[in-house]
Amino acid sequence: MQGSFNDLLLIPDALPLLLWLERMLGLRTHDRPPTPGEIGAHWVVWSVMAEVVAPRLFAGSVGDIRDVIAYAAGAVVAGCWWNRHVFARNRPV
Repeated sequence: MQGSFNDLLLIPDALPLLLWLERMLGLRTHDRPPTPGEIGAHWVVWSVMAEVVAPRLFAGSVGDIRDVIAYAAGAVVAGCWWNRHVFARNRPV
């Protein structure tokens, strides 16, 4: 886990800001929590940019599959939190 904690927090920290920016630019038409598709798309784009493109552009940058896994774990936990109302609504009484 050492060295991956900040990778776990990437999606939970960056996605709200990116979605707000998309909203301000008119690329997103609502303020609802991010959908699984939005979360997944941002995860894929960030993973490719940070772990494939950046190592080719910047000396000292290294691509690491463990970072991609940490991004995914953070995205799943954040997605469950952002959409917890769905889980609460479907809970049996």
